[in-house]
Amino acid sequence: MIRLMMTAAAVIILTGCAAATPLLVAEAGGHQLARHDEDIKVRAAAALDEEPDLLTYSVQAISRDRTQQAANTYLLGYQAEDYSRNMKSLALYQLALLYMNRFNSERDDAKAREYLLLHRQQFPDSRLKAKIEKRLAILDQRAEDGVQLSPEQLLRQVDRNKLLQQDNIPYDAELTAMSERAITQGRVAEAESVYLVLYDNKASSDMMRARSLYQLGLIYMSPYNQAGDNQKALAYFRKITAEFPQTEAAEKSRQRIVELLNRQ
Repeated sequence: MIRLMMTAAAVIILTGCAAATPLLVAEAGGHQLARHDEDIKVRAAAALDEEPDLLTYSVQAISRDRTQQAANTYLLGYQAEDYSRNMKSLALYQLALLYMNRFNSERDDAKAREYLLLHRQQFPDSRLKAKIEKRLAILDQRAEDGVQLSPEQLLRQVDRNKLLQQDNIPYDAELTAMSERAITQGRVAEAESVYLVLYDNKASSDMMRARSLYQLGLIYMSPYNQAGDNQKALAYFRKITAEFPQTEAAEKSRQRIVELLNRQ
C-alpha cells in the first residue's frame, strides 16, 4: 500500500497527469463548470507562483482541496522503511510546503513549522538545508506580522489573466510540467535533484526510475534550455539503455540518442 501511494505521487511528478475536475452538482451548467475549472487552474498557478518548489502532486492537492490525501501519501513515504533518506527528506519538505502555502484552504503554519523542524533535526546535512532555513524564516516573519489574508482574499487580488496565460513555446510533448518549469524558470539544478532522488530510490519500479532519467535527458537536450548540454543528455539516455533496457523509456532513449547524434 505504501509503495502504491508513493508511486501514484511519482507518476504525477513524472507525467503531470491531473484527475478530471469533479462535478459540483448534477445540474450544474456548462458556464459553472468552466468557471470551476478556471478557478482550479488559477489557484494552482498562484500556489506555484508563490512556491516554485512544489511538486505537481502538491500543486494539484492545493488547487483541488486534497491536502489531507497528499499529506497521507507523503507521510507513508516518509515512514517507509525501504525508502531512501533523500526520498524521506523530500516527503517532509513537500509536507511543509503544502501546509504553509497561502493559497491552500487547509493552510496550517504550525504544522508546516513542525515538519520543517523535524527535517532540520533528522536530515541536518540534506541538500535541502538552505531551503528549510529560508522557509522557517518566512514563517517567523508571518508570525511577527500577525493577521494574514485568507486564500480566498488572496485569490481575489491576483491577476487571473496573467496566471492563466499559457506559454506558446512548442516544448517537447514528453516533458512533464516540472521539467518545463525547470527550463522556463532556470531551475534545472533543482529539477535534477528531484529526479535523481526518484532514480536513487531503489524501492521504486524500473519504469519509474527510468522515467526520471528520461526527463533529465529531455531537459538537457531542449533547445530552449539555457543550461542545455547535449553530452549530458546523451549520458542520461545511455544510462537508461544500460540499466533499464527492457523499459519503454529505453526504446525512446535509443531514438533520442540517434536524434542527438544527428545534431552533431
